[in-house]
Amino acid sequence: MTRDDLSKQLQEENEKLKNDIKLLQISEERYKRLFDASPDIIIEVNTDLSVIICHVPSVPKETLAKIAGSNIFDVTPVVFHDQMRNALNRILSTGQKTEYESQGEAMGAYRHYNNYLSPILNDKGILQSIYFISRETTQQKTAEKIIFESEKKLKALFDSSKQLHILLSTDGHCLWFNRTADNVSEILFGKKMEVGRPDHEYIPEVFLTSFRAFFEKCLKGETVSYEREYPMKKGGVSSLELTLQPVYTSDGNLIGVSMIAVDITERRLYEEKLKRINKELVQQNMQLNQYSYIISHNLRGPIVTLLGLTDVFEKFTSDPALQTEVIGHIKKSTVHLDNIIKDLNLILSNAEDSELIKATVDLDEEISIVKDLLKGQIEGAQASIHVDFKAVSTLFSVKSYIQSILLNLMSNSLKYKMKELPAIIQIKSEKIDDKTICISFADNGLGFDIEKNKDKLFGFYKRFHTHVEGKGLGLYLLKNQVEILGGKVTVESEINKGTTFKIFLSV
Repeated sequence: MTRDDLSKQLQEENEKLKNDIKLLQISEERYKRLFDASPDIIIEVNTDLSVIICHVPSVPKETLAKIAGSNIFDVTPVVFHDQMRNALNRILSTGQKTEYESQGEAMGAYRHYNNYLSPILNDKGILQSIYFISRETTQQKTAEKIIFESEKKLKALFDSSKQLHILLSTDGHCLWFNRTADNVSEILFGKKMEVGRPDHEYIPEVFLTSFRAFFEKCLKGETVSYEREYPMKKGGVSSLELTLQPVYTSDGNLIGVSMIAVDITERRLYEEKLKRINKELVQQNMQLNQYSYIISHNLRGPIVTLLGLTDVFEKFTSDPALQTEVIGHIKKSTVHLDNIIKDLNLILSNAEDSELIKATVDLDEEISIVKDLLKGQIEGAQASIHVDFKAVSTLFSVKSYIQSILLNLMSNSLKYKMKELPAIIQIKSEKIDDKTICISFADNGLGFDIEKNKDKLFGFYKRFHTHVEGKGLGLYLLKNQVEILGGKVTVESEINKGTTFKIFLSV
């Protein structure tokens, strides 16, 4: 190789070296910038544990420069020494990376750190130094603690709740449940709750289709509430009010469905009890109305008759035969009055029973009593009464109600007769089928516009003619009495052409 060639080679190597040095300077500058900007504590120590370089965020470089050459244990808080010593000994003996967590008072505050130790080897693979990196995790640990405490409180809240809380995944599998759900699952579903189980293992098959329909609505963003009755394993029925609600993450992603079940069994029983009590009160009120009506009408007839007979008796004192006849009528009316009072006493004495006292009722006998009670009105109306009970002459019912119904209908027919015509009343029975009979009551009286008045026909205090005395209670109480007996009443009427009532009753 000539001198020129050697010179050229040296020149090229010199240029290469300059470039390498320049690149190294650039790399070191970049490394330094990254080192200075790092949020972590970075310390490099040699095998004697003396600090080579040190970076601590927010600590001035001048202060850190004074640390170089010091033993690492002399420049770090004592609270960290035991863990630090164990980690350094481990890396010195094994040459392997190691990491650990530490916490304690540092730089005027209680702090948490994640610590990472890495060995630095020379080109011969011999440990030369150790990089010590500490990343502060105080904020993260504080947040985790807050979350943990919140979760504990939330769990305690849900576990102390009497409501069943179950969290389902979007495909219907159990993700979480509270203590109440766990406690009652065997009673309701016959098996313990377990995370991961699908809905069909807990929802009875009879409810599964409707549950999944509600579940799909919930997945579309709706909140669904409904009620179910679950037969319990130990017998009886448990009534639940269930609510399905979609559950979202903070960024609005649907992650599952919350199912809350409230046991409303006691509430249902209470509501049923209230309904029963209300029904009994309504029935008792209706019965009181019936008793009032029966007393005012059924008792008034024989009393009026008795008053009339006593007047006759006083006027004809010189006619013993007539007086004897009057006494006979007085006795008959008194017997009627006594029977009515006995019937009322029987009803009132059994008013607390849910069933009314029923007996065999002879229709001919009852219509005869009614005719006697209304004898004065019948004569005053010059009424012709035609009775035909051949089809059905007896029925099993409440005697006082049947008599009151017949009395009411006949009284109405007499009261609302045509002025210029004698009253004609036709009463007959008819067998509709094996279980039902009909008692029809037709007259030739004033009648009324049934189309115009059909909505208020049986209303309380409703009247269609005002020229005669009355309170408008008759048809209202008539309908109530018929319905209490389990029957129904229909009406046919035309103005000036009369009225026909049909009472349908069970045999």
